[in-house]
Amino acid sequence: MKVLSFVLLLLAVMHCAQAQNPAFQIKGKIKGLQNTEVYLAHYFGSSQQVIKDTAQVDSSGHFVFEGNETLDEGLYLVSFNKNKYFDLVLGNAKFSFETDTADVVGQMKVLQSPENEAFYAFQRDMTSAYLSLQTKKKPEQIRTEMAVIQQKWIKDHANLFVSKLIQASLEPEIPAYTKPVKTSKDSSDLYKYQFTYYKKHYFDYVDLNDDRFIRTPFLQKKIDKYFEDLVVQESDSISKDADVLLHGIKNQAMRKYVVYKIASTYENHNIVGTDGAFVHLAEKYYIGEPQLWDTTTIRKMKERVAIIKPLLIGKRIPEMFLTDPAGKLLTTSAIHTNYTILFIYDPDCSHCKEETPKLLKQDAYFKAKNIAVLAACLVRDKVMWKKFIEEFKIQHWKNGIDIHINAKTGKEEYYTDFQKTYDAYATPVVYILDKSKNIIGKRIPVDKIQDFLKFYESKRK
Repeated sequence: MKVLSFVLLLLAVMHCAQAQNPAFQIKGKIKGLQNTEVYLAHYFGSSQQVIKDTAQVDSSGHFVFEGNETLDEGLYLVSFNKNKYFDLVLGNAKFSFETDTADVVGQMKVLQSPENEAFYAFQRDMTSAYLSLQTKKKPEQIRTEMAVIQQKWIKDHANLFVSKLIQASLEPEIPAYTKPVKTSKDSSDLYKYQFTYYKKHYFDYVDLNDDRFIRTPFLQKKIDKYFEDLVVQESDSISKDADVLLHGIKNQAMRKYVVYKIASTYENHNIVGTDGAFVHLAEKYYIGEPQLWDTTTIRKMKERVAIIKPLLIGKRIPEMFLTDPAGKLLTTSAIHTNYTILFIYDPDCSHCKEETPKLLKQDAYFKAKNIAVLAACLVRDKVMWKKFIEEFKIQHWKNGIDIHINAKTGKEEYYTDFQKTYDAYATPVVYILDKSKNIIGKRIPVDKIQDFLKFYESKRK
């Protein structure tokens, strides 16, 4: 009993010590705020915030964020009154601040946090400098002098993360082009020089091995802009530029984040064919670097690659074995037309019912271009299937269902896993196949099929 009492006493003392010495403690006072809740959250990219603590504001505006969980460093926000918030830099997680809802930046006073003191001083200084210059200078002069002030501030506070944050917002400064520009070729060379330099130095002002940037909005914005504006939207180019970027990232947390952001962008991108970049990233950086990921993530990536890889642009689509309304075998390879529109649908799907008439309206175009429509019913229900065919009057299409009668037993058999074989996780799914049944387009909106084929044929000329 004495031993048990001692253990209980020890646990109580430890709990008390933890309460008296929390891992983080941020004391705040916001004038104009009372008897409500405030939230402490960190950024996760530019589009997500992760709430780490909630505090109750008393009648005089005081509150405390406090806990025993160590908070990862980065840029956090304090959210109040629904859509209002302000930022705080978390390095030292024990400090206090005081401000006013009427002027958060101007009235912000911070104690015991050099990062936040500097952060808000910078904002006030830049605002003051801008207002001063605005009355005396032209816009171009203002930008030049503001940039000088900003660069000096960054240099003077180089030891602070705030300096890195501010620097991350800067754009590469392209050196002057020294060659004469007299002809159209000279202009083209000038543009190529500017573009190449800008792209090469695009990430110069972001420390890609400082994982605090994961908990800021800046990194994701930089990555998104880089791949949207500076990278050719083809699988090979995306893969090559991703490899170049990741080559210099050694910090594991940062590496995981960048891989995830790029891969998730191109898994289901709106530009046809870019999912090849997803396969490259999945194989090289998920499956190829298992030390970065948990076993569940790796397993899911392997499963996803196994589905997507055979369906990349240029691959021959896996043979489809169906039964037509007359009970005869219907296969993709038996269709001899210039193109085949493979339309995988669910007869009970509202979106499929909306898209089918749009496809049907293009019959004249399909006939003129020698294009067949292969409508594959995903649901193995003959009654629903035949009702759908009759309702939408698509008897002239190649209609098929995955129900086959075993000649020996007379029982139904199923050959196709639509989800795994054709990535039909949502319907309708559209594939455009060439004469050899190679995939040239996928997940094309039905009303954009003609535009796609015109573009495809123009590229081949």
